[in-house]
Amino acid sequence: MIWVILIFALIILVATIIYFAFLLPALILGRGVPFIPLNKRQLLAVNKCIKLKAGDKVVDLGCGDGRVLRMFEKQGVKDLTGYEINFWAYLLAKIKNKFLKSKSKIYFKNFNKAKLSEYNIIFCYLLPGYVNFLKEKFDRELKPGTKIISYVFEIKNWHKPEIIYTNEKNKNLGRIFIYYWQ
Repeated sequence: MIWVILIFALIILVATIIYFAFLLPALILGRGVPFIPLNKRQLLAVNKCIKLKAGDKVVDLGCGDGRVLRMFEKQGVKDLTGYEINFWAYLLAKIKNKFLKSKSKIYFKNFNKAKLSEYNIIFCYLLPGYVNFLKEKFDRELKPGTKIISYVFEIKNWHKPEIIYTNEKNKNLGRIFIYYWQ
């Protein structure tokens, strides 16, 4: 009986070591930014609620594996750019784009260094601290008529957004905040 407990404890210890051996480098190399992609249900909700035009110039700030860009590409949008600072998510995006023959451009670059004035649609699914940090950048760089789409997190103390609820049962889940820069 004691051997079973010792073996079980050893398995738990090894599993914990392996987990942290992979997690810590990913966080360090990803500069502490978690890669949390939209799941299929969330992606379908965004696709249903947000319709873009072929001539739109779209940027996804923190694009992860590029799935939102590829979704907009299926809507017919031609000019799609994503910025990702997490190396593993960036690498996954490049591989998926190659495999799926996507023409969206993905850059391994901090989006704070990107010129947002080139785009008329800005999509972001970022933690509140990052999304609120972008207010000053938006104020400096955006052209009138630019649409900012923030999935789940509101840009606090900024312009009044249009809010789309994709989950009527729990309105805090799946909110899409849309801002129009004037």
